[in-house]
Amino acid sequence: MIRIRTLLASVFTACTLAAFPAQAQYGGAVPVSDIDPTIFHIDEKKHLGAKVAGDVKLIDGLGQEFALSDKLGKPLILVLSYYSCDGSCSVINQDLNAQLEDLTGVTPGEDFNVLTISFDEHDDLASIGVFKQHLQMTESMNGSWTFATFKDKEQIKPFTDSIGFNYFWSPQDRTFFHPGAFMFLTPEGRLARVLYALNSAPKDIKLAVFDAKAGAFKPTDIVDYAISLCYSYNYAEGKYTLSIPLFVGVGALSLGVSSFAVSVLFFRRRSRGRLNS
Repeated sequence: MIRIRTLLASVFTACTLAAFPAQAQYGGAVPVSDIDPTIFHIDEKKHLGAKVAGDVKLIDGLGQEFALSDKLGKPLILVLSYYSCDGSCSVINQDLNAQLEDLTGVTPGEDFNVLTISFDEHDDLASIGVFKQHLQMTESMNGSWTFATFKDKEQIKPFTDSIGFNYFWSPQDRTFFHPGAFMFLTPEGRLARVLYALNSAPKDIKLAVFDAKAGAFKPTDIVDYAISLCYSYNYAEGKYTLSIPLFVGVGALSLGVSSFAVSVLFFRRRSRGRLNS
């Protein structure tokens, strides 16, 4: 797992750097980029809770039409990519696939679905097929992970805007710039959490799925859910971290309860001593 993710990180970095003109072309001086770095992140505080259009029509890799709502009813991991990508989109999807291989406690297809949709209006069945060939998908993911395109190309921009997914085409670099995001939707289709490729771990995927379940837990989920309460999402790092305030609070509460119990015990023993004297 570590070796795979290290390789993916190297490929992702190479693909990103390759998108920019070589420094030698400018006599050693790199021109000031007009790329807004915020485009690579989704403003979660603004868009969390936003609901996607469940009636949007999509076409899967077999040419079959379906509605986004067909993939809901349980949490959905949504990845927006484009299939003619020079490599970074493959890395993003392959990283998610690698994390799902090591996932425990929740099962793709049973506890959540996965859906990759292209935001490139030029993608079609052929480009989906070529893209999937490079992913080395796990066999167990075939029934729970769908790759699709928008049936109506006019719906692409309104859809991506609704959840704060920004992208733009750079004619000079001949590539799209966009976030490498895993977006977690609730069973009703609301954005619950966003993680980023090469910056998350299977633990983060699992916790985000619990966040997306929005209280719809099975009895077997209770223990895992209780453990998940020990973590909180760190917006600055884009991952889950141990909730220090929670531990401090629990520790303080435990200390208070223990002190109270000791005081009561001491008072009772002292009272009994007085009665016996």
